Amino acid sequence: MSSSALAAPSQRQRTTLAWVVALGAAALTFDGYDLVVYGTVVSGLLRDPSQIGQLDPATAGALGSYALIGVMVGALASGAIGDFVGRRKVMLLALVWFSVGMAATALTTSVTMFGAFRFFTGIGVGALVATAGAIVAEFAPKNRRNLCNAIVYSGVPAGGVLASLLALGFGNGLDWRPLFWIGAVPLLTILPLALAKLPESPMWLLSRGRREEAEELSRRTASCSPRRARRRPPPAPRASAPGSRGWPRAASPSRRPSWGS
Repeated sequence: MSSSALAAPSQRQRTTLAWVVALGAAALTFDGYDLVVYGTVVSGLLRDPSQIGQLDPATAGALGSYALIGVMVGALASGAIGDFVGRRKVMLLALVWFSVGMAATALTTSVTMFGAFRFFTGIGVGALVATAGAIVAEFAPKNRRNLCNAIVYSGVPAGGVLASLLALGFGNGLDWRPLFWIGAVPLLTILPLALAKLPESPMWLLSRGRREEAEELSRRTASCSPRRARRRPPPAPRASAPGSRGWPRAASPSRRPSWGS
């Protein structure tokens, strides 16, 4: 076998990993953007009741917490759902979920609907935060797993910085609706790429009994092979010494008969 043929699986693995990390980092960038953008517009909402209605500081603080409550709900639910339907599907659904939530928030005209859609958006954000790391962990080599996770999760603070910079260009948040429309951009950009390039985990396919699909995907992506994940046969039981627990105790020799003198 030529050296180029031997190098091909390694190159496929690097390509697959690069796509997984890039898509995860891009998605979490918008996660961070969605969480921070409210803080950049709240001052404008407080000053202008014509936007979503009269807003006092206490209500503004409550609106900010609704998204975080949604994040908690989404993160807790995504683990169990991902184990059942697959982490790829959960990540794709989370991208659609929080993008739709941001677009719907941009259309709101009342405090009640604004808070409801902030909670709705937070569920998608939380599901994506919890799922991205799990997907990366399944495709990254052990010696690069921490590095890949660091790159992916650095998207959260990067998104926060992006939200702050864009708010400066929209009158310090006075023109707040375009900022929320920007949060829906992943629906048109990241989602199509994820549909085409984000693979399902071969290990998850194997756990669902779909071994042929898992092995085919493993060959295409050079990810962890299900063949190497087969369980080893259980070790044979150690033989115990006669007389110990689990072995029949040897019969004691019969008493010698007494012979009369």
